[in-house]
Amino acid sequence: MRRGWDRVAEVMKEGVVTLDLGIKEVVNALWKKIMRNEIALNTALTIVRDLVEEKAIPIIDQWRLLTKAFSLAVDEKITIYDALFIVAAKEMGTELVTSDRKQMEVAIRNGVKPFT
Repeated sequence: MRRGWDRVAEVMKEGVVTLDLGIKEVVNALWKKIMRNEIALNTALTIVRDLVEEKAIPIIDQWRLLTKAFSLAVDEKITIYDALFIVAAKEMGTELVTSDRKQMEVAIRNGVKPFT
């Protein structure tokens, strides 16, 4: 297990937000679990519904951040996905929760504090 993943539940309880693209990633992971018979369809559907209805976590629309994120991605040579999360954290004045070292370094250089 990568360092810090043991704290995910703690971080979630403190309150986090994600971009709408993050929800697609979770749903894709649930699909994989269903394909491997690791989770029941009804359980996965409940999780998806809770996510979509923002019962589990508030969701930010990525589109309003795309221009700034694109500039950051080009300037820092990172993916647009990583840049979107950095820009979202900066815009909201929140810490960035990540296990990606490069993303964390770029966030720090751009005035975003990582969650520690």
